[in-house]
Amino acid sequence: MNLRQQASVRLLRCETLIITNMKTKLTAVISVLAVILLALAMSNTVKAQDTRTGKTTGDVIVATPITPEEAAKKYPAPNGKYPNGERDPHKASGIVNSPYPPHAEFDCSKVAHGGLVVDTRAKKVFVRP
Repeated sequence: MNLRQQASVRLLRCETLIITNMKTKLTAVISVLAVILLALAMSNTVKAQDTRTGKTTGDVIVATPITPEEAAKKYPAPNGKYPNGERDPHKASGIVNSPYPPHAEFDCSKVAHGGLVVDTRAKKVFVRP
């Protein structure tokens, strides 16, 4: 083999190593991206289920009770009556969803049934069912 052929063989081996190394790295990068996308898709699925209530998992606001007199002064009732909060039978008994968007979840366990609660996000009042 002459010098030119030897150089050509060495160059071919180097190119093969580089291509193999690039393929290995590309495979690793694609695998990591696939795992990240899968994780994001799974977290979005969970959020998509919870956006019906306007909340992400574990985001429950402690209810702020208000007297009817205060509510009448600060937050007059639309149509003369406050709407009822919405109870999800799959949640703990004190958890109530606000009837106002974004339908935040409130822990109303220390508020009497029929009591008034301030939705601190919507700045409106609703009745605890």
